[in-house]
Amino acid sequence: MCVSPRKLHIKLMLTFICVIVVATEIFIINNSVNARPVELQILERVFVEDLELSGMTRSEAEEALYQYVDDVVLQPLVLTSGDESWQLDPNDIDLHVFVPEIVERVLAVGRCGSWLERLRFRRASPRKIVNIPLTMSVDEDLFKDFIFDLMTEIHISAEDAAFVINQDDTVIVKPSRTGRYLDPRDLGRRIREVVPRRHDRTLVLNIKPIMPSLTTEQANAMGVKECISEFSTRFEPANKPRVHNIQEAANAIDGTILGPGETFSFNETVGPRSAETGYLDAPIMVGDDLVPGVGGGICQVSSTLYNAVLLANLSIVVRVNHSMAPAYLPAGRDATVAYDYIDFKFRNDGSSHILIKFLVTKNTITSKVYGSVPTGQKVHVITVIDEKIPPGIIKKEDPSLAPGDEVIEDNGSWGYVVKVYRVIESNGVEQSRELISKDRYRPRSKRVRVGVASS
Repeated sequence: MCVSPRKLHIKLMLTFICVIVVATEIFIINNSVNARPVELQILERVFVEDLELSGMTRSEAEEALYQYVDDVVLQPLVLTSGDESWQLDPNDIDLHVFVPEIVERVLAVGRCGSWLERLRFRRASPRKIVNIPLTMSVDEDLFKDFIFDLMTEIHISAEDAAFVINQDDTVIVKPSRTGRYLDPRDLGRRIREVVPRRHDRTLVLNIKPIMPSLTTEQANAMGVKECISEFSTRFEPANKPRVHNIQEAANAIDGTILGPGETFSFNETVGPRSAETGYLDAPIMVGDDLVPGVGGGICQVSSTLYNAVLLANLSIVVRVNHSMAPAYLPAGRDATVAYDYIDFKFRNDGSSHILIKFLVTKNTITSKVYGSVPTGQKVHVITVIDEKIPPGIIKKEDPSLAPGDEVIEDNGSWGYVVKVYRVIESNGVEQSRELISKDRYRPRSKRVRVGVASS
């Protein structure tokens, strides 16, 4: 297609004018950067946060920015949680704003990049607002100290619900308490967001709850209401190591809670009995002799608990009797233990939880089981001795005694064959009779020293 000479001339003239305009603008842009005039002016629509610096020179911008820092940035912040509040003075963490560096960046707006980028920025109409953020720093140690103090003041430990036993052996629940802690992970960033604000200089802290392991509602639902059984045995208080071991084992079990269907293991609960775990040497029976052994006395704890468990109508899972009947309770009512190979276990087959408590006094140990039982139900344990086996006599000659004189060193003990029954009554009427065990205890020989004539 042919173009008329007049139209071609007009087109060439317009192109020439555009080239002249662009060249002029490029010259102005390059001249403004390369010539570095003493007092450049900030281009239009340039802000630092909400402070407009358009048209200002370097010195004017620095003065305005320093004033903004004093009037706004360094003013106290309010940190809140509910009705509580704390104050943060930026000066206390040595907050510093890099004013000269910020102004340098502000002056560079529209004056950096390629000539084409600068041209496009200048010709944008209307040009969007350019916002330069504050460049700040704080003293890390001071900031950490502030955070630590704030976390310490805010922190409240959770408290589990607890069972409180009244004097009449009924049980009430001490309410649980939800704790709280300050999550500091994003606190620095959020403070940075609030610091530049002229208004609403309040920051809601990220405080999170610490839930108790046992809540009031959970404890109430366990059904631990009253003492359902108890049993006591006596010991010799003069035997201090044995008393110590009894107290240690009782403490390990005291407060144990067992839910429906759960099984209790004496060895798992008490743990190893050794010098390293705090147990002492005390007499234990080996054969027919009492000899020192670490943890002597532990079986009195397991046997006392065994009888309380029988009376609470709980299911016996594992129980082993001693080879000879112990002196602190009737034959057939004991439960021996030895860590790693002889355990005592029972299961809570009821519908409510049970709580096990121990009380050790000067010369007695008492085990109590708390829970819930049907109204009018009573449990009895009956021991029936099928056979009594008399001890033999071991005589040992003693030249220090007069001929014919005898001194009894040890009376020995009888052996037994014994059955143990658990009887359940409801409102005075027997409902069931269960054979719990049939045990055999060997006798321990009587030992006598006999005087003989000197040879």
